[in-house]
Amino acid sequence: MLGRLTADTADEMASVASAAVIKDLASESDSYTVKIDGEMEGMEEKVLNVKDMIASFPRKVVVAALVCAGNRRARMQENTGKEVRGIKWSEGTIANARWGGVLLRDILISAGIPEQEDAQKGFHVCFASNVAPCEDDKCYGGSIPLEEVMAEDGAAMLAYEMNDAPLTPDHGFPLRVVVPGYFGMRWVKWVDRITISRNESPNFYQQRDYKILPECVSSPEKAVKEDWWSRIPAMQRLNCNSVVAHVQCLTFACPDQKTLKVTGYAYSNSPISRVEISADGGETWHEVQITYQEGNWSWSLWEGEVVVDIDVDALELANQGQRNGRSKTKVTVISRAFDQSGGAQDTGCRWNLRGVGFCGVGIGSVEV
Repeated sequence: MLGRLTADTADEMASVASAAVIKDLASESDSYTVKIDGEMEGMEEKVLNVKDMIASFPRKVVVAALVCAGNRRARMQENTGKEVRGIKWSEGTIANARWGGVLLRDILISAGIPEQEDAQKGFHVCFASNVAPCEDDKCYGGSIPLEEVMAEDGAAMLAYEMNDAPLTPDHGFPLRVVVPGYFGMRWVKWVDRITISRNESPNFYQQRDYKILPECVSSPEKAVKEDWWSRIPAMQRLNCNSVVAHVQCLTFACPDQKTLKVTGYAYSNSPISRVEISADGGETWHEVQITYQEGNWSWSLWEGEVVVDIDVDALELANQGQRNGRSKTKVTVISRAFDQSGGAQDTGCRWNLRGVGFCGVGIGSVEV
């Protein structure tokens, strides 16, 4: 199970996943630049020095959860019994943090991108980092739709702070993309080029990875041979998800009835509205209390209690002849979440080759 959950993840405890070599650019921070270009009529190509950008544009702060697309990959493999391709992340590849930076919307408006939504349709904002060697492409990149960046209520930004301190090298110092409500692979670290294009990023990590392939695609070879990578859309927005972090028995004196305290977290691409838990395999559900949620894109911490009945006679019968003191049994608690936009956790356990986007029920257990 996970450790104690707090509102903001300390920098040194925050999850770090990277397809590129981690670079320490402290010596280059004063001269670091970002190139803005593209094929949109009327836009101006610009090269922004990070120091000048910080001085020229207003600082924006947003609390948002950074979630790896492979969060809970190990749980997918455990639940399905089928091997997945990728690091077997457990349920802690998530970091809730306070990000400080400059809104991408402000930067793009200064480069001549129109504010009218109709003019933005069909365009994409492609991010690239040419700073560090990459595993599967000449650079790391990804893209999101332009109208998402330009939304007046959006908060996509170029961030230079995390939890009110400069970014660390692990988290993309001196500059990274932050896209609240999107999976972490679109939060490009060490970003040095932003291109407005009529097409999605051609980068490997947009076109040949981070896609939820159907269950029939059982190998990388089949994915390539049958051209599945071009047939499936790239993952973008977070799905609705919840995790059971800890289950604790609060009552010990009564052998046939136990009260369990259950804690965990949830997230989605809009605020969580409700989390429920069940100790009988989903036959009955109990709403829990959301103890922390900040703004539109933070994770939600939750806790609640559930009472379970223990069949002591059946337990004693099953353990006849044992001399290890009082018999114990394992109780499993599951969770599911709902968000304010009407989304619900898709609790069916579906396997995919890369083990990404898993959102089966949260699961935790305790011996009582």
